[in-house]
Amino acid sequence: MSITIENAEAEALLSESSAMRHSSQPDRLLDLPRRVRERLAREIAGGLESARLLREGLNRRTLIDPRPIDEILAYDENGLPA
Repeated sequence: MSITIENAEAEALLSESSAMRHSSQPDRLLDLPRRVRERLAREIAGGLESARLLREGLNRRTLIDPRPIDEILAYDENGLPA
């Protein structure tokens, strides 16, 4: 597969970074998407962990009012106001 870059700045940056790191341009070109993918995976994992901790914290809380929700909202079994 061939990729054509029609951006002078991108081409210059790619050439410069390849020369500085003594790596090929295809390797450097793949480096950024790989790093972005890894960062996004870490962010997603962190968000999932935060959600899990929040759920656990909410589940540990003491139930303030043990009545069924219909009773709290004052609706009868037919959904009408009691």
